[in-house]
Amino acid sequence: MRYGDRLNDRYRIERLVGNGGMANVYQAYDEILNRTVAIKILRTEFSHDEQFIRRFEREAHAATSLNHPNIVAVYDVGEEEAIYYIVMEYIDGMTLKTYCEGQALPVSKAIDIIRQICDAIDHAHAHRIIHRDIKPQNMLVREDGTVKVTDFGIAVAMSNATLTHTMSVLGSVHYFSPEQAKGKFADEKSDIYSLGAVLYELVTGQVPFEGDSPVAVALKHLQDTARRPTALNPAVPQALENCIMQALAKAPHDRQQSVAAFKEDMITAMSAERANEGIRGDDQMEQTMVLSPVSLPTEDTAQTASIPKVATVTPKPEKKKKRGWWWVLLILLLVGGAATTFAMWPDPTVVVPDVAGEDADEAETTLEKLGFLVESTERSSDTVEEGFVISQSPREKATVKKGSTVNLVVSTGSDPVEVPDVTDETEKKAIAILKDSGFEKVDIEREESEDIKRGNVIRQSISAGTEVIAKEQMITITVSNGSSTFVLKDLTDLSSAEAKAYLDETGLDGTFEQEFSSDVALDQVIRQYPQAGAQVEPNDSVTVFISRGEEEKTVTATFPEKVVYDGISEEEEPAPRQVIRIETEDAKGKRTVIEESIDQDETFDVPLTIDPGDEGKITIYKDDEVYRSKTITYNQAKSQE
Repeated sequence: MRYGDRLNDRYRIERLVGNGGMANVYQAYDEILNRTVAIKILRTEFSHDEQFIRRFEREAHAATSLNHPNIVAVYDVGEEEAIYYIVMEYIDGMTLKTYCEGQALPVSKAIDIIRQICDAIDHAHAHRIIHRDIKPQNMLVREDGTVKVTDFGIAVAMSNATLTHTMSVLGSVHYFSPEQAKGKFADEKSDIYSLGAVLYELVTGQVPFEGDSPVAVALKHLQDTARRPTALNPAVPQALENCIMQALAKAPHDRQQSVAAFKEDMITAMSAERANEGIRGDDQMEQTMVLSPVSLPTEDTAQTASIPKVATVTPKPEKKKKRGWWWVLLILLLVGGAATTFAMWPDPTVVVPDVAGEDADEAETTLEKLGFLVESTERSSDTVEEGFVISQSPREKATVKKGSTVNLVVSTGSDPVEVPDVTDETEKKAIAILKDSGFEKVDIEREESEDIKRGNVIRQSISAGTEVIAKEQMITITVSNGSSTFVLKDLTDLSSAEAKAYLDETGLDGTFEQEFSSDVALDQVIRQYPQAGAQVEPNDSVTVFISRGEEEKTVTATFPEKVVYDGISEEEEPAPRQVIRIETEDAKGKRTVIEESIDQDETFDVPLTIDPGDEGKITIYKDDEVYRSKTITYNQAKSQE
């Protein structure tokens, strides 16, 4: 796309602002809504992958339902001549990756950034949308510190693209969860892992795992444990390190149960109550028996077998008691074999049902009948009714061991919000503030006001500071139409067009008259009635006098006209005469001014009287036939005067 190109006869491309493995991002102008937008246009290599396009459009349309101050709004999704695009809110800022510049941020700043990202991701999870591609490159930071998350739903489309396409987005591998690295389905827990990886980078200045290739990094996500953040940055509190390392757990069930839980764990890590917290997991490790391998030599070969070590026995070497050694060996083999057989016996499994969106009590009953343990946490939601399940973990259709715990997030309904004060704000800004606060129904009333500027809010139906459930309330704002009377502006020296525009804008009934003026330039206002400063109302009459410029007078000028005699032969005696008649058409009308007979060349002085802006005409007849005709302008006559 080039500057000036248009999409959908609506979006005018202005400049390229970024590019990536799957799309280019342009700044554009929406010529219908008169606003600057960002347009993400998919690269051409994706335009022929029908499965990718279907998934991309479905997820992008789902992202349009997200409305949150920390999420880049998606306005439109479309296609034109195999160009697939997303129209988004334009953010004047930089990516979080650029913002960090490879340096560790102050811990408090890092927490504030991740807190905003958590709010965005939590909102998306409440709408059953998983981001799947959380990374600093997908976070935009504005100058005021607000963080905006973008690219919701795109990674799910990428998961089904060809290998060639997938390789183009492996830049995200530093933040992939282990299950994503395996190519498995990503859920809320995958987003938590990626949030932990981003927080790790913000407080240490390094990603959790580095490698020579994307594959090498992915293998480290699967096999290795990241260095503890405190080893890289001693300023990181132990409680915050515990939060990060739990989020980076290989098994999803070992991570925080929800993004909200991760956020709370992160924020409270800075509290005084957790100042002396130890490394998380030490107590459990002390209670766990570690089974070490024991080497069992034989007389013929040097074989080893891994069996449980139930005791540490250090027998004294006695050459004569070999029979006792074989009895010990036999017992150990029997115990080890039994333990191995028991460990390999499969536990009974059960499929987790889908209870999201159901009544929480009924969902708990259903799960308990299937042998699950149920733990519930509550969270407010603007979209899920109070007492119903927002989300579950593990997800529906997952196969788990019987007796596993299913965690439910249950809605407490919408949180009450404090009504903002929008009085004296412009109508547009007031509506935006109320919408951001959760009000879905905003009614507008209008009335005149002597004190409040036209277009600003006079009052609101619900007092500022009142706590209400915003989505259940209608709020009415009364907008000022301004005062019915106003002071008439001084129109002198304005052009006639400027004066007319002012009268139209203020609703005045204008009458325009023209007159000559030697002092005021052509088409400028000479004077007005009523005069400037008068109190007027819409529909009042105002007369405006417009200059015609300096007045010009009628001029009378004489034009010499030579008539050539027709050269009669000298043999003819006497020489015949020719009749000459000259007519004029000017300010005095059409008339004959000269009529004579000539026998030689003659010159006649022809008078013309011409009004300003008009012209005159001279016609010469010779023996009643037109000899010559000419037109004289006012300016020509004036120059001859």
